Amino acid sequence: MDQILNSFERKFGNWAIPGLIRYLAIIFFGTFLMGAAKPEIVMALDFDFEKIKAGEYWRLFSFILAPKAVAMGSFSAIWAFFGMMLLFIFSDSLEYQWGVFRTNLFVLWGFLSTLAANLIMALVFESSPPMSGIYLGASILFAFATYNPRFTLMLFFVIPCPIWIIAAFTGLIMGLSCLGSAEIAVFTIVALSNYLIVAIPMRFMQARGERSSFKRRRKFKSMAYSRERTPFHICSACGANDVTHPEKEFRVSHDGNDYCLEHLPK
Repeated sequence: MDQILNSFERKFGNWAIPGLIRYLAIIFFGTFLMGAAKPEIVMALDFDFEKIKAGEYWRLFSFILAPKAVAMGSFSAIWAFFGMMLLFIFSDSLEYQWGVFRTNLFVLWGFLSTLAANLIMALVFESSPPMSGIYLGASILFAFATYNPRFTLMLFFVIPCPIWIIAAFTGLIMGLSCLGSAEIAVFTIVALSNYLIVAIPMRFMQARGERSSFKRRRKFKSMAYSRERTPFHICSACGANDVTHPEKEFRVSHDGNDYCLEHLPK
């Protein structure tokens, strides 16, 4: 996989957009604010296969920005803002781990896989899942948590919570929704294929490389330590050497052997 990705990066790397997830986060936040003011705007962006067939083709792209359920509580804008800032952190971290090009591919795959999942639901099951737009964000969350499980958030500004717990809880909710519906199970697997097929294998490969590198470093240090501890002079009479008895002085006798001064032949 690395060779294929490297080949693609050499050919198309100039097309990559640094900070792509950041830009998406800003658009998500703007869409949320518009939806809070006028819910019909969000409904005009959401995936609706019948309306797409009627000519509203922009829904094939805009659905990713407009989940069907938009919170309208008094603190909604604050939580949405913090969500945007979290995506900024996720963006910088993934680009550090993968590079800009591979992060762009991950996002593009996530969009296309969610679009494919929506089309499968419409054409095969003749239905549409709720909140299909959140799956791209969920895949980004899962990828970040996979690489940075110890990253800690302060829930309600007082409760420290590692990001892996939040990701696991999100995955548990999605998994439970799959148990009651084969349609949702198919949709979820397809929509999250960018995480399942790309992020997880890449993390395993990285972990394997880290273990191999750690073993090499440990072996090198062990060899260096061994070299440092190998005595240069060993007394042929008493066995003392310059490592175990650094205070002694050693000489080479006429017979070619090393001796400490105490046992040096006259």
